[in-house]
Amino acid sequence: MGLFDRMRDLFRANTPQEDHPMQVLSAFIESYSEKLRELAVSVNRSESEWLLQKGKMNLYLVNSAMYREKADQEARLGNADMAKHWLVQTHSQESILAKLEPEVEKLQQTTEQLKDTLAQLENKLQTAKEMRQQFMFRINASDSQIQMNTALNEMLSSSALERVKEETFLAEAKAELMQSRPK
Repeated sequence: MGLFDRMRDLFRANTPQEDHPMQVLSAFIESYSEKLRELAVSVNRSESEWLLQKGKMNLYLVNSAMYREKADQEARLGNADMAKHWLVQTHSQESILAKLEPEVEKLQQTTEQLKDTLAQLENKLQTAKEMRQQFMFRINASDSQIQMNTALNEMLSSSALERVKEETFLAEAKAELMQSRPK
């Protein structure tokens, strides 16, 4: 069901007959705009959480590489215990990273879906605003047409009145002429 169908159903179901369609459309746009603002906040929160988790993931990657490098240095120096310690730290970082990676991917997908939904809803809102603008143009055009028809009717009425006056004058003139003729 398209936006136009939903709006038509909304107009029919939720509005008394005396409400002006322009008021209803404006109320719909205002309500829809508010919902879009709320969705935009949700999108921003989701994106913020995703970026935060992505930053953590990058930190664990850097720490893991750093700990591995320290383990390699200690192994080259012959310090087996320290090398083992750094390898345990590396494994710990990689373990946390492995758990974090699916969560970050899920947050990224959710954020992208929310952004797509937001873009679609913004397009629908823009369509509603364009419909309202077209409705305004139609109202203005019909008002102009009504004014033009009124002016034409007034002109035609005044022309008709002038014709009636002329016909009356001619009829009176004929009557006087008939009275003034000898019998």
